Amino acid sequence: MVIQTANPFAPAIPRVPVTPRRLHPGYTGPEKTPKVNKVYCPKCTARLTVNYDESECLNCGYVDHQYIGLVKKSKNTHSVIGTGTRFIIRYIGDFETLHDTVTHVKVYRVRNRVTYGVRCPFCGDSMNQSSLSGRKKEIREERYKCVSGHRISLAPNGKGDIGWR
Repeated sequence: MVIQTANPFAPAIPRVPVTPRRLHPGYTGPEKTPKVNKVYCPKCTARLTVNYDESECLNCGYVDHQYIGLVKKSKNTHSVIGTGTRFIIRYIGDFETLHDTVTHVKVYRVRNRVTYGVRCPFCGDSMNQSSLSGRKKEIREERYKCVSGHRISLAPNGKGDIGWR
């Protein structure tokens, strides 16, 4: 027979004292002000210069190892490719009955090139890129095929945009 002396549902007591982790070296908490870097040398009162990650006195060689560099805010480096924008592409082919039919295209970045995620204009399924036929190599044309067997080509329309046929 086993007799339990402790409550199994009680919160565990940590073996190691838990201390809050600092967000960055100069941040001491919400109630305290961050550390202010030294501007003048404590030995010779000359002005300190910043070299890489610490400030240093050029006269006597004193180095402030507790110097905290400025945290640079990163610029917004998002491009149109990474925004997840979905474009609507119009039909540019020869058949009059399809001129009102559109398809949705999303731009994806794969390593160092840009690819298109195309929706089938007929059934709405996603399409996979298929190989070109070999003719009309001078036209930048990309062919896509869905699982239902529908095939479309994305090609420039002459105005700088792309269309499907």
